[in-house]
Amino acid sequence: MYISSLPRDVLLDILLRLPVKPLIRFSLSSKQLLSLIHHPQFINLHLTRSKSNPFPDDNFLLLCYKSSLDFKKQYCSISSFADGGKTLIEHKKFRLPFKSSHGEYGYVKIVGSANGLVCLFDNDFYSPAADIILWNMVIGKCKKLPCSRLGYRYRHSFSHMVVGFGFDSEAGDFKVVQILYDVDSDDIPDVLVYSMELNYWRKIEAVAPCYMPDRWSSNVYVNGVVHWMAYKRPRVGDLRDSIMSFDISGEVFKEMALPSNRPIGYDKLHLSASASGVTLSLFFQFDDRWEVWLMQEYGVVDSWMRQVSIVGEQISLPLNLMDNGDVLLETKSGNLVSCDAENQQMKDLGISGLYFRLVPCTSSLILLDRGEKVCV
Repeated sequence: MYISSLPRDVLLDILLRLPVKPLIRFSLSSKQLLSLIHHPQFINLHLTRSKSNPFPDDNFLLLCYKSSLDFKKQYCSISSFADGGKTLIEHKKFRLPFKSSHGEYGYVKIVGSANGLVCLFDNDFYSPAADIILWNMVIGKCKKLPCSRLGYRYRHSFSHMVVGFGFDSEAGDFKVVQILYDVDSDDIPDVLVYSMELNYWRKIEAVAPCYMPDRWSSNVYVNGVVHWMAYKRPRVGDLRDSIMSFDISGEVFKEMALPSNRPIGYDKLHLSASASGVTLSLFFQFDDRWEVWLMQEYGVVDSWMRQVSIVGEQISLPLNLMDNGDVLLETKSGNLVSCDAENQQMKDLGISGLYFRLVPCTSSLILLDRGEKVCV
């Protein structure tokens, strides 16, 4: 008996239990399966089921970095940790399959990821605006978002935009938020939200309480909320001193304080998701020492606790606090290493590059019914 001859409810139940790649192969075997698997309702049902009961290979890490030999070459790899988190394995390495539409001075960077989609930001060093792309690398599809300028006129004082990306679990919709900052950092910026289901931008009345000077800003997406390192208003000094968040479902901003008992006089600050992915971690630099802090209970400022310190002149930037307590970091010589904070021992992971970015990803069928093909 062919699988397509099964009763529809039985067939649906079987297909919903399959990982993404077998489903893609099945969809090519008959018109009936193609129509069923490409249907938006099936795609959403499969996403819901896989989130509650993920397949073993569904969750992975996307590692992106620039070549240390040729700065214009940007690589990605589908990776995972092994050996208790002490080894990072690159299962598949490939060139980022997008070239900037902004010419020689253009660049493409990762904003963030959610439910199988990666959000990319395409800009150059001279233009305040940018192109935004949503990419599902597992099924090889992408969608370039319409320019927000088509439906909304930017203010004359517009300076640059900051972007965030996430999934609205209440509406079952992917959203991108644009914060349109002015030249004067004390001005209140306009805020636009893009809905993938509606495929258009709209202005919302939410007030962004903080300032960010970057033309782009990688976000940390936790618990349905986008987070950025930012400056309090009015801005004082050159060090970011606050965390600004945007709730994707509620479409509201909040400001989150840094640890109140942190040492003063830090040189640099980096925000990332915790190893569990349900809260935040912070890295403070003091000369050649970095302190690692963890928010024990998400959203509770008093729950910030210092975890470990790592020391080394060769440290460029800590990236993530891992499950086993080690710290993943980039060295000034362009190597990815893990550091055992207890004995301050570093292990070279055998990956060389610059500007490393590690984001959690999952397999999904999102964009199967729309978008353009892109090969890796």
